[in-house]
Amino acid sequence: MAVGEIRIGIGDIPLGGMAEGKDGETSVLFVRDAAGIRAFQPKCPHYGAPLAKGMLCGQRLYCPWHKAAFSIGDGALLEPPALEGLKRYPVRIEGEEAVARLEPVEAETPERSSAIRHLVVVGTGAAAVAAVTTLRREGFSGEITMIGREGHPPYDRTMLSKTFLAKPTPPEKALLEQDFYAAHAVDAVRGSATRIDPAGRSVTLEDGRTISGDALLIATGSRAVLPDFPGADLDGAVTLRSLDDAVALSERAQKAARIVVVGGGFIGLEAAAFLTKRGRAVTVLAREEWPLAKRFGEAVARGLKRFHEGKGVGFRQGEVGRIVGDGTVTGIELKDGGRLDADLVLIGAGAAPESGMIDGVEPREDGGLAVGSDLALAPQVWIAGDIAAFPEHGSGSRARIEHWRLAQQHGMHVARAILGEAKPFRDAPFFWSNQGEKRLDYGGYAPGFDRIVMRGNPDELDFIAFYVKEDRAVAACSIGRNAEFTAFLHLLGEGRLPSPADLDRGVELTGLL
Repeated sequence: MAVGEIRIGIGDIPLGGMAEGKDGETSVLFVRDAAGIRAFQPKCPHYGAPLAKGMLCGQRLYCPWHKAAFSIGDGALLEPPALEGLKRYPVRIEGEEAVARLEPVEAETPERSSAIRHLVVVGTGAAAVAAVTTLRREGFSGEITMIGREGHPPYDRTMLSKTFLAKPTPPEKALLEQDFYAAHAVDAVRGSATRIDPAGRSVTLEDGRTISGDALLIATGSRAVLPDFPGADLDGAVTLRSLDDAVALSERAQKAARIVVVGGGFIGLEAAAFLTKRGRAVTVLAREEWPLAKRFGEAVARGLKRFHEGKGVGFRQGEVGRIVGDGTVTGIELKDGGRLDADLVLIGAGAAPESGMIDGVEPREDGGLAVGSDLALAPQVWIAGDIAAFPEHGSGSRARIEHWRLAQQHGMHVARAILGEAKPFRDAPFFWSNQGEKRLDYGGYAPGFDRIVMRGNPDELDFIAFYVKEDRAVAACSIGRNAEFTAFLHLLGEGRLPSPADLDRGVELTGLL
């Protein structure tokens, strides 16, 4: 069968830009810079976003949705949440046209040696998966053992509070790969770690088994917090952390007419939005008048709350006194004496890091484990993801951050350390949150901020907010301002952000790329 081709006029590809070439239903992304023209697959391998709507920042191509980054030289993956690079197609020039031959250039697997012959990974979440996929993609041939307590292959946790709840969804839809372990030559061990010995690089499981390697990646993640208020153990009072939790919640929502979400954090608001789309009456019970105001400022929080109210989500300010019911939930009695009727209660009280089983290391007050800028806890022992309290480069502070993409960045960094790349972790944190049909982007780290530089209108959810701490912009939050936000994230990663004074004056970030 003849291999197809796609043609595009060279003048249709802006210098320093990109354009999509099409032939019927088939398309290719052409990128042009001073080094020439290259062609890549047109969609991000993460969720299939059209890369032509993304941004070129220097030698990086950013996905328009979730900010995966790829090299425009060869399509190599530079930043997650994608776990693989872009397919690249050979290009030739014929007169005034560029012609892409639809036969992918075979990616070369580098031959890279490592002193580590057996890596034991504790956890099967974002950090663990990113480490394993990076190691195999970049030529690690040693033995890998992954220890996880769930019966599922690794899955995308970010789906669980979003569209997964909008309608009954088969659990396999959340899996990253049905045959993940086989595809990456991983020895999968199911079990819960009760003791991790960094000095001996060994893991003891609850059934008494001990597994040892010559290197450890500890990425145990977090568990859902279940407050001790009365009635939290009633049938119909649930949490949302795992795939099994999401399946159970979705099934219960089939019959529940009234749902109360306890907590106005990201998970709670996302779940409320998508359960409301499903036709359920949902009320968010939060302590604050404006949920998320501490994180984003009152103006952004006010805009988000009013948006959700306009979509049918109810809000009630208050605190749980107790969950009531005769074996099964029927409602919540509030500390102020009020009551909310409910057939189902989703408790979104946050997550606690699983860090207490590691010998010889005292967790910090927030449950994190302090590590160096290389994420190492001890020789050939690394900490990644939710449990890592690491030096965050952009803010200059030690941080423990519960972001899916950051955990992936940690995992990629550890993989490259195993392959001999000794350097500090300096990647910029980023997360996204689907607030109904609105996507909120947040980059950087600003647990406390002195002031906010606001552009746009947060009441209309069309804005970018810059968070300033000690006369430095350290984070930004945005809805509807993708180009400006992507430029911010890129400049933050390169340490080239303008001063707060320049932001006040309205400097265009895209002009600084």
